[in-house]
Amino acid sequence: MKNKGLVIKAAASLAAIVFAASGLSACGSGSASSSTASSSSGTKTRTIVAVTGGGPAPFVFKDADGNVSGQNAELTEAIFAKLPQYKLEWKTAEFSALFTGLDAGRYQLAVNNLSKTEEREQKYEFTYPIYQDQYVAVVSKTSGIKTINTLDDLAGKKVLVCASGCNISLALKKYNDANPSKASKLVYTQNEGLDTIRQTENGTADVYFLDKATFGYLKKKGGLDTKALTLGEKAQSSLSSDSYSYLVLPKGETKLRDDINKAFKEVVKDGTSKKIDVKWFGADQTPDASVLK
Repeated sequence: MKNKGLVIKAAASLAAIVFAASGLSACGSGSASSSTASSSSGTKTRTIVAVTGGGPAPFVFKDADGNVSGQNAELTEAIFAKLPQYKLEWKTAEFSALFTGLDAGRYQLAVNNLSKTEEREQKYEFTYPIYQDQYVAVVSKTSGIKTINTLDDLAGKKVLVCASGCNISLALKKYNDANPSKASKLVYTQNEGLDTIRQTENGTADVYFLDKATFGYLKKKGGLDTKALTLGEKAQSSLSSDSYSYLVLPKGETKLRDDINKAFKEVVKDGTSKKIDVKWFGADQTPDASVLK
């Protein structure tokens, strides 16, 4: 009996060692938030954690049930529906934490109406552009602003911008630093959506820039009679040198990027991208096929 007990203990110890070794092997095969598993068919699938800031609508937001919704979310899910080797999982975080989360390996994909900049391109992988957009401006009745052809037209004006380091606030700060005699006055706010439009209307600021698609969505949703100015080409390019939006990945995720690009071309070809754009934007903003290469 004593010998039998020793055999059982030895077997248990060996099993524990094997289990620990296999666990270490699994942890070493990828980042902390990306795991690989086998399906019932034996095909290996990799979990891709997609992160979003949850706003603004109609690009991305949380619906009444707390689920991620909007054009970005629906299009991303349509792309991954064509990629059975991956399992998509959603997370939400503050906008300012999206890129630090990519850096830390917590997320493999950032989905939040993101544009490409030189600084970002040095640190991250970008997919094909997933839609094309442009900015418009809501101006207060007391602002005196009739046109915005260049950012010079904002000299001395109060511009409402997000406090989380979004594209417009960064572009305006950069312009102000380079042109102090023509600088605008940036008014930072934590508000977004309809609240920011109403802040501008009540005189908190002279002007507020937002995506054309967002303005159309909010105007319809809020029943507003507000009008928005179309920006001149120079003003548009100063706020964003690239009028496209992308999905963003950590540097080195080239296989995942290429797989997403291939699947995106398929959803463009079969009309899914157009259908999703029309649903959320009111118009097809799918990039021309010439840029999907």
